Amino acid sequence: MRNLLSAFFVLLLLGAAASQAQVGKPSLSRSDFDARVEEGYNSVLSPEPEVTVLERELLKKIYSLLDTDVQFAYTFLQDTLNSGNPVSGAFNHAMGNVYFKNGNYFQAETQYLAAIDKHPTFQRAWNALGLARYQQGDYEGAATALANSVRYGANDAMSYGILGFCHLQLGRYRSAETAYHYAMLFEPEQTDWAEGIAQVYNETARFEEAISVFDDLIRTDPSNNEFWLLKANAWLELGEPMKTARCIEIAKRIGDVDTDTLYLLGNLYLEAGIFNRAREVFISAAESSGELNEQDLIGAIRYLVFQEKHEFAEEIFQLLKGEGDDWSREDKKLYRFLKAEFAYFHGELDASEEAYASGLELEPFNGYALMKMASIKLNQGDVERSIVYFDRAAANPAFRYDALVSKAMALINNKQYRLALKPIEQALVERSDARLTQLHAQVQRVVESNELTAPR
Repeated sequence: MRNLLSAFFVLLLLGAAASQAQVGKPSLSRSDFDARVEEGYNSVLSPEPEVTVLERELLKKIYSLLDTDVQFAYTFLQDTLNSGNPVSGAFNHAMGNVYFKNGNYFQAETQYLAAIDKHPTFQRAWNALGLARYQQGDYEGAATALANSVRYGANDAMSYGILGFCHLQLGRYRSAETAYHYAMLFEPEQTDWAEGIAQVYNETARFEEAISVFDDLIRTDPSNNEFWLLKANAWLELGEPMKTARCIEIAKRIGDVDTDTLYLLGNLYLEAGIFNRAREVFISAAESSGELNEQDLIGAIRYLVFQEKHEFAEEIFQLLKGEGDDWSREDKKLYRFLKAEFAYFHGELDASEEAYASGLELEPFNGYALMKMASIKLNQGDVERSIVYFDRAAANPAFRYDALVSKAMALINNKQYRLALKPIEQALVERSDARLTQLHAQVQRVVESNELTAPR
């Protein structure tokens, strides 16, 4: 049963993986970053870049102006750096902070690099450089800069946490885990770092450990539905559909979940045979989004048909609005065959024939559809056309035996006994069957009898 929905689950998991790319990312506002790079003139009191008494006073003034008159601070720093006189790297660092504050991260990076060039162990410049690169999505460069910042003295949660996130994005899971653990030493209540550790566990298939972390997070904040959804994903990876469903249900009660998650929940109930609940979830998904995600439901409908839940399958199928322009060829084919199947189920042979024919345009050698077309033609009394479809179906190895036997029966029922002998013989080559052997003998006797009684 699981295999019938495996493709559906893979698609949802791909979607889930994309949404989790930000798990463990520090939830820091713009002001948090600004405050970090502007930690004030205290930075130049460290033994990093040496400054004169006058420079120290100037830098104090500059930092005090960053929130009140940043343009003046920028102009003063630009004049100072372009004066041609040697100045401390602390001024480049300050200029980088001005650029950073205005979102000019590339220019900020240039100034931080200039500060580091003047003073290679400038810890806060390395740290700010890491933040600027992080803001630009350069996780490799950010990790290098932040590692140097740590090497030269940084020892705080934010440095380790962002470093952990960078390593996570780069697939360096052991380094990411270590960095996140260090971040948690300083801020044990900060959930970002715990989420990052859980994501490391997910990426390294340590799902039981991830669930343990999410349990801790849920105890801290039980009303956070994101934690429940992340835990659900871990249970899904462990092949525990009902535990997955339970977590999603809790997430639904305490917050919003997207329609993809609802479709996943519906399919989990399908797999468990809880069809009434699956129906409720699918309808809920349609109502919550204002429209039905037809492509996601097609696989579920096919599953229901295979389970002979035709009434339920058709109820869901009736919600579909038809083929979408963005549908894949496979989705369109499946939709047409399902439409044909429901029409056939209701005895609407003309509508079923039309739908099967349109599906065969996309997959001309679909054995199942060809067998259905042959059956329709038989019911319509067109034996000749049914034989054509049986012959086409016999070209499909998976349907060859059934197609040959069905062809033979159609010919026998049409009293074309001699013609029926060959498909029976061909079928016996495919599979030895005592009843079919007996049928061949009976038909052979009829043929011989007819020849004896035929007028000469």
